[in-house]
Amino acid sequence: MLSNRRVIRPLRFLVLLVSLCFFYWVSGFPRTYDDDELPTSLRIPTPGVLEPEQIIVSVKTTTSDSWSELPPLVVLTDSAYHDSLLLMGDSRLTVGPFTVEDVLDRYTDSFVEDNPDMERYRRTLEFAHSSVDFAELKEKDRRKEKGVLATLDKYKMLRWVERTWLLRPERPWYVLTEPNVHLVRPNLLSWLGTFDPDGYHFFANPPAPDAAHTIVLSRGVMKAIMVDRPDLIPYYDNNIRGHKNAFEVLTTVLFSTLNITATMVWPEISDYSPATAPYGPGLWCDHVIAMSNMPTDLMNEMWHFERERWNRPNDDALCFADLWFRFMQPENLDPRDNWDNLSSGTGYEQWNILFDRKRQHHSDESAGRAKPGEGSWEACRDSCSENEFCVQWSYSSVPMPNDNENGETRCHLSRSMKFGQHVAPQQVDRSGEKATLTWKSGWEKERFQSWARQQRCKSPQN
Repeated sequence: MLSNRRVIRPLRFLVLLVSLCFFYWVSGFPRTYDDDELPTSLRIPTPGVLEPEQIIVSVKTTTSDSWSELPPLVVLTDSAYHDSLLLMGDSRLTVGPFTVEDVLDRYTDSFVEDNPDMERYRRTLEFAHSSVDFAELKEKDRRKEKGVLATLDKYKMLRWVERTWLLRPERPWYVLTEPNVHLVRPNLLSWLGTFDPDGYHFFANPPAPDAAHTIVLSRGVMKAIMVDRPDLIPYYDNNIRGHKNAFEVLTTVLFSTLNITATMVWPEISDYSPATAPYGPGLWCDHVIAMSNMPTDLMNEMWHFERERWNRPNDDALCFADLWFRFMQPENLDPRDNWDNLSSGTGYEQWNILFDRKRQHHSDESAGRAKPGEGSWEACRDSCSENEFCVQWSYSSVPMPNDNENGETRCHLSRSMKFGQHVAPQQVDRSGEKATLTWKSGWEKERFQSWARQQRCKSPQN
């Protein structure tokens, strides 16, 4: 018996040893996998800078403006982005190697013929067939022309989205924009790289009456309305007329279909340009992704500026501070005649400086207020220089609105710095009488520059 037990014990020990080895071998199996080992549906996107071909930029224009708007756009778009650039309009034509798509050509003939809102499109097709200069399509009254184009844009909106997807399906991101919008591509590529493109993402700039829209849609949104609901766009064809504008058409569709609303991206995406941005503490270190209302000469300056930056090693993301140092610091900002620096401009109310009132003098409510400077442009200048928050002023020959409790004034003060533009004298109606409106503007450049040099968004400014 003793001899048998001596034989069995080593056998049991051997079985136990093998079992333990097997257990540790199995428990050592990897519990995580490299992305390449996982199916696509289970891979987690890694945030990072995207490649140019991952973002499709679709630019909308109109036939009457295509020859003035598109050639500069194409020339000032780096060739690295040409393959991901689409041009959309209301008649099919070519601009060099690029084709401008007619996004309205999928509407039925009866829809086009019977809809009074499509009159401009009908005339465009007639002009194309008869070789009439498209410039003659335009209304002489600018406000009327703007209204005609805004009406047609409502019918373009969904068809613009549709054609963009059909030409470049399954891309991570789609940017819908207009020719006078400048995209800072490096910032755009790195910003969108932080989001999952298969989620429902709808980014936009705050709607402004005279601003071009920049809309960003993710692949997840595009697939949901283009692939999962192929009947969606035709369904909405007869429900467009009642909407106020093109942006409302899109927001209605995305909310009713996907229950999403636009995420406003401001000031990164805005209707500002380097000449109209309100530089200051509230808008300094923010990155610049898209600027609109950009005249061709300013877009050209931005093109050169960005290429200068490419040659600098380890350069940071472009922000509003960079725009001020590049575009405004070199300017002679002595007082200028026939110049409006937007101190009273619509949309800049939050930076206006209120005037002191006798009943509020020496009260807490008067803190930060300036003394009135209505008497002359010199008095307005002095009012600004004596107020520690004021960095610019403008003086109008007749009282003009400030959109704040100052009411209509001749002197307009601001705590943000804006360049503005030349404005020729013009006739205005004041209480039934004609008056000549002129502007004079000035800046507290040294005060602002002293503040700017103390800011450190990133690497020190020169």
